[in-house]
Amino acid sequence: MPEARSTERGLALVVVLWILTFLSVVFTAFTFSMRTELAAAGNFRQEAEAYYLAEAGVYRAAAEIINADRDFPPDSKSYDALDEHWHTNPAAYENVALGGGHYWVAVRDEESKIPLNGQITPQYDAMLRRLFSNSGVRDEKLLSTIVDSIQDWRDADTLHRLSGAEDDYYLSLPSPYRAKNANFESIDELLLVKGMTSEILYGNIASPQRLKELGDQPSWERNLKPGEYLGVAQHLSVHSSGQVNVNTASSDVLMALGLTPAETKCVLSRRTGEPFRGDAVGQLTVLLTSAGCAGLSGRDNQSQVRASLGSLVRATSSSFSVESAAQMTGSRLTVRVAAILRNDGTPGRPKLSVRLWSLDPRQGGV
Repeated sequence: MPEARSTERGLALVVVLWILTFLSVVFTAFTFSMRTELAAAGNFRQEAEAYYLAEAGVYRAAAEIINADRDFPPDSKSYDALDEHWHTNPAAYENVALGGGHYWVAVRDEESKIPLNGQITPQYDAMLRRLFSNSGVRDEKLLSTIVDSIQDWRDADTLHRLSGAEDDYYLSLPSPYRAKNANFESIDELLLVKGMTSEILYGNIASPQRLKELGDQPSWERNLKPGEYLGVAQHLSVHSSGQVNVNTASSDVLMALGLTPAETKCVLSRRTGEPFRGDAVGQLTVLLTSAGCAGLSGRDNQSQVRASLGSLVRATSSSFSVESAAQMTGSRLTVRVAAILRNDGTPGRPKLSVRLWSLDPRQGGV
C-alpha cells in the first residue's frame, strides 16, 4: 500500500508538471503575441503620425511658394530664383520640430527642366539631342533613334520618322504594345521608347566618388568615358508649363537650349548677382549680345538670339516639386511624401493646386 500511494503521488506530480509546462508555453506564446500586437500598433501609430507630419511639410512648402509673391526681399513677384524662400529656407525646411517629431523638405522648380511634352518642332528635336549628348549619348545613330522615337511616340499618326518607331516596331517585340500617340504622363514612360535604356535615363555611374567628381564639374568641362551616362531624368519634366526658367535652370539645361559654354557662363554669372525679371527674353538678348558676352560666344545679332530663345525661356515659375520626409522622435521609421504643386494665380492672388500626390515607396529606417 505505501508503494502504491508513492506511485500515485509520483504520477500526480508528473501530471502537475506537464500542466505547468503547458500553461507556461501558452502564457509565453500569449505574451509574445501581445508584445507583437502592441509593437505593430505602435508602429502603425508612429507611421500615421509621421505621414501627417510629412504632409505638414508639403503644406509648409505650399505656404512658402505663395508667400514668395509678397515682394519682400529676397522674394519677388517679378521672378522666381534659387535664393528665394520657396527654395532656400532652413527655418522652414530643415529638421523642423513639430508634433513630437521632425520633418525635412526639398522644393525644386519644375520650370528649371526641359518640358518633355514640348512642341514637336525641329528646334525641340535639337534641344533633346543636345541634352542626351551632354549626358553621355555620343552615338549619332542612337541619338537619332531616341529623339525620333520620342516624337513618334507622341504624334497622332502611325508614320515613323527616319530613325523613329511606331506600332509596327513595338508590336514585334517579345512583349508587344502600341505606341501611345499622346503626351508622356511620367518620366518612366520613356523606357517604353525605342533606343531608351534605364542607364541613359537614370545614369549608370556606380562609384559615388566618380559621380561627385562629374557632378562638381561644369557641364562643358565633363569628360565622360565611353559607356558612362549621367542620366537625363533629372533634367526633364512632364509638369512644367512648357518654358524654362532661366533663373533656376542648370548648366545642362541652358546648354540644351542652345547656349554655348561661354554664354552659359555669362547667364550663371549674371543671375547670381541679379536675377532675370519680367521680359526674360529681352534681358537675355541684351546679355548675350553685350560686349562682355558676345565676344566670347560669337553671337552679336539680337534677332538671332530672339529667334532661338524667344518661345523657350521665362523668368517665373508655376510648377514645383516637393519632397517631404518626417520621423517621430525616438522612432527609426521615416515616411516620405512627394507632390507637384502648381500656382495658376497671379502675383498677389495665388491659386495653388495639387497636381500629383504620392507616398514615396522608400519607407523605412534612416
